[in-house]
Amino acid sequence: MVNLLKDGALDSLSVGFVPIEDERDKAGITHRRRVRLLETSVVSWPAYEAAKITGQRSETLTEEPTDNKESEDTKVDKELEETLDAIKDEQRSLKAALAKGGTTEPPKQIGSEYRTAGDYLQALYRGDETAVQLMHECRDLIATGDTGNKVAWIADELRLIEQRRKVTNLLTHDTLPDKGMTMEYNVVSTDTTTVGKQAGEGDALQFGKVTFGTKSVTIDTYGGYTTLSRQVIERSTTPMLNTALAALRNAYAKATETAVRTYLYDTIAAQRDASTDANKIDAPAALAAMTIDQWAGLIMDAAELADDRNVNLTRLGVSKDVMAALIALKDSGSRFFDLSGDGSDTLGDFDLTGIAGRFLRLPVQMLPNAPEGTACFIDPESVTVWESGGPTQLSDGDPTKLTENYSVYGYLAVAATQPLGLIPVKFATA
Repeated sequence: MVNLLKDGALDSLSVGFVPIEDERDKAGITHRRRVRLLETSVVSWPAYEAAKITGQRSETLTEEPTDNKESEDTKVDKELEETLDAIKDEQRSLKAALAKGGTTEPPKQIGSEYRTAGDYLQALYRGDETAVQLMHECRDLIATGDTGNKVAWIADELRLIEQRRKVTNLLTHDTLPDKGMTMEYNVVSTDTTTVGKQAGEGDALQFGKVTFGTKSVTIDTYGGYTTLSRQVIERSTTPMLNTALAALRNAYAKATETAVRTYLYDTIAAQRDASTDANKIDAPAALAAMTIDQWAGLIMDAAELADDRNVNLTRLGVSKDVMAALIALKDSGSRFFDLSGDGSDTLGDFDLTGIAGRFLRLPVQMLPNAPEGTACFIDPESVTVWESGGPTQLSDGDPTKLTENYSVYGYLAVAATQPLGLIPVKFATA
C-alpha cells in the first residue's frame, strides 16, 4: 500500500462517520464540529473530490535495513493494518448494537391502540386486557398542564375539559400525592429576607429568614356515571358512545370548575370583608361612581402593593356587574372601551363572547356567577388546584338487565398557598 501511495495510484481518502455537531456558515457550507468515526480508507475514487491525500510520512534511509531492523515501510504497513483492524472491530460492535436496538419497537403511548373513546369503551366491555390496563393507568392524565400524551382522543378529552374550566385555568395546578384523602401543604408564615449593599469587604451580608407553616386540605372526589345497555355497547357506532362519554366528561368539568369557583370567590370575599385584614385595597368611591382616573389610581395602588409583596399583578378578576361598569366608562359622551376589536384611541377592549379583555393594558377576566361587587387582582400562584383523574370509565354490570355502568371521576383539592397574591378591591358604600 505504501508503494501505491508513493506512486500516486492511491491518492484519496474516504471517511465514514455519524454527524454529532454541525455548523453552517454564511456561504451555506456545513462544517462538521463533532462526529463519531466509523471507518477510514485510502481509495482511488473518494465520495468527495476534495478528499485528497496531500502528504505522507517518509524518511530517507542512510543505510540498508539489517535483518534485526524492520524497514520504515514495514512499520507503516503494520500501523495501517492495526488501525484498520481496530476500525473493523468497532464497526462489528456498532452493527451488533444497531441490530439489537433495531428489533426493539419504541414504547407505545398509553391509549394509542384506540382511535376514539367509544372504541376504548367497547374494548373495555369485551374485557380487553389493554383496555383494562389503560383504565388503571390513565387516572392521572388530567392533573397538570401538558401531560405529554399525544394520543388524539385522550388529548382531545383533556383539552375540552380545560376549555370548560375558565376560572380553574387562571390558577396554579399541581398533582395530588398517591395516597390519602387529606394532604399537607406549606405556606410562608414570615419573610424577613433582605438584600443590600455590603458595607465593606469582608463584612457580613444582611440577614433575613423565611419561616414556613403547614396547613392541610381535604381531597374530594368528583364524578358521575351512566348506564348503557349491552345492545347499545355492542351494536351502536362509536360516535354514539363518544357522545355518552362526552356528556360525563362535561359534567365532570362543570363540577370541578364549580368547586374551584366557590373556593376562590369565598376566599376573595373573606379577605375583602375582614375588618382587621389589610390584604385589600379600598376604592375611593362606590362602583357606579368610579371614574377612569380613580380606576387608574386603583391599579397603580395594586401594582405598588404587589411589588411590596413580591407577587405578580397578572390580571383583574371581576364579577359581571363590575365588568359592565368598566365597559360603561365614558369621556365626553364617548366610550373608553372598544367592543368591536377595531378601535384605536381607547383605554382597553373587551371580547364579550370570551368574557375577557384588557383595561389600561391589564388583562381583565370576568368571574362567572361571582357575587356582585367582586373585583380582585389575582396572581396565579395565590391559589393551587391539586388534581388527579382522567377519562376513566369503570364497568359494573348487571347481567340480569343486560346493562353496564360507566363512570368518569377524579380527585381534587384547592387551597390558598400564597394568600397575599389575592388583592381584593372594596368599593365604598353608595
